[in-house]
Amino acid sequence: MSALSPCTTPGEALAARASERGDQIAIILPGSGQQMTYAEWHQRANALARALVDAGVEPGVHIGLLAENRIEWPVVQMAVALAGAVLVPLNTHFRPNDLAFALEKSEVEHLFLSEAFRNSNYLDMVRQVRDRLPLLDTIIGLDGQAEDTVSYANMLEAGRKSAAALPDVDPDAVASLQFTSGTTGDPKGALLTHAGMMANAWGISGRLRVTPADRWITFIPLFHCAGCIMCILGTVQRGCTFLSMPSFDPLQMFSVMQDQKCTILSGVPTSYLAMLDHPGRSGFDLSSLRAGTCGGADTDPELLRRCAEGFPVPGLVQVYGQTESSTLISLADCEAPYRWETCGPPLPGATVRITDARTGAVLPVGETGQIETAGPMVMRGYFKNPEGTAETIGQDGWMRTGDLGNLTPDGYIVMAGGRLRDMVIRGGENIYPVEIENLMREHAAIADIAVFGVPDDYYGEAVAAAVQLAAPATADDLRAWCRERIAGYKVPDRIFSVAAFPLTASGKIRKTQLQQQASNGGLAPLD
Repeated sequence: MSALSPCTTPGEALAARASERGDQIAIILPGSGQQMTYAEWHQRANALARALVDAGVEPGVHIGLLAENRIEWPVVQMAVALAGAVLVPLNTHFRPNDLAFALEKSEVEHLFLSEAFRNSNYLDMVRQVRDRLPLLDTIIGLDGQAEDTVSYANMLEAGRKSAAALPDVDPDAVASLQFTSGTTGDPKGALLTHAGMMANAWGISGRLRVTPADRWITFIPLFHCAGCIMCILGTVQRGCTFLSMPSFDPLQMFSVMQDQKCTILSGVPTSYLAMLDHPGRSGFDLSSLRAGTCGGADTDPELLRRCAEGFPVPGLVQVYGQTESSTLISLADCEAPYRWETCGPPLPGATVRITDARTGAVLPVGETGQIETAGPMVMRGYFKNPEGTAETIGQDGWMRTGDLGNLTPDGYIVMAGGRLRDMVIRGGENIYPVEIENLMREHAAIADIAVFGVPDDYYGEAVAAAVQLAAPATADDLRAWCRERIAGYKVPDRIFSVAAFPLTASGKIRKTQLQQQASNGGLAPLD
């Protein structure tokens, strides 16, 4: 593993950057105006880690973090790593029942939290469910001290005066319990190692050609693996500056990217589409942007090309990954000619094969099947979930991603079908929603689209599409347009109109929610 990244733990990388470029700004929070140099980050993280050790935290203890993108987030992340504990990032969209489930299942013993964010009072939520959490010992408030909390500021101050010795951290030890998105079924906690996450972030940042001169911006929540692994651990290894936005707003993004002369942008298809089509974009100078990432099984190569040329973001690449793989499995080099049509080759240390989802047989080059991956960046398993682990990781060590794709002769991954669970089987024909989505986005009236299967008495499943219109169009218009371009059995049988799509925290469309709404009459048919 050591050959895959120069630093195998976050603490090692942070110490190196603080020594080499301590005065450089490492983290900027444009929303609050806060920022932190590498030296400050190193000092605060070490002080907080010593305070955790003084509080009795031992290696392997699970520590939760429930907070919006704020300056304390990367400090807590690094402190937990330095203490040899396991970080449990928690979704800021959680409601009381979601939060209780995650805290209980992950066996969190100490919890850092913001008192409130937007319309969620996290401290009140924890108080509501605390009787369900017998293992939860200490709540550390990032916004001060309440009656039943410990103050983050006080812990930091105490840690600065502490002489506690920090443990030697094993690079192969579990470092993070990262919950999956839970778009189908309950979220599961993927166990990721220090070395696996560091190797992943090093490989990603290498293909983006990140240098200390870069300024990397995203709105992706830090609790998401793309935030705390790809961006934070990529930043600390390459010594660049990371800008974390509190939420996605196109005009705010344009303004910050212009004023801060950002060079790298990470987002998701929905955010890129919103920025590309925003009428105010032409009023900003975005010429500093040189590279970016856009990922997901639903990424449209044509959208990437338009963004690369229109912003412009010339080095925009399509990426592919999963939480269970320590973030990404593959991405193209930001100057490669195939960076929009494919997700590039697997990261160094990762291997990929395509298999028949029913038989497990390895398929030849060019045939679409389930993507499987193996290597040291694959999770150790789901926390206390042997059944889920066995379903995902075979006895041969290969992880079944549930995503559909194929390999080019050069070994590059092509996302050819979306999610295995999203595949529509209509009258025995396999239909890949992403093919229809990419096609229909070319229609001038369609701003965005999601294709999914719905039950049908005759065919078993019928093809449904939820469309967000940019101009007037009827369902018959759209179907006629499709029939001229694709086989009849792929043309959507049912088309619904939506004003907005239900999204996950990472900006992906929740197709399961659309399916439920279609089944119970919650979607309006497009006339």
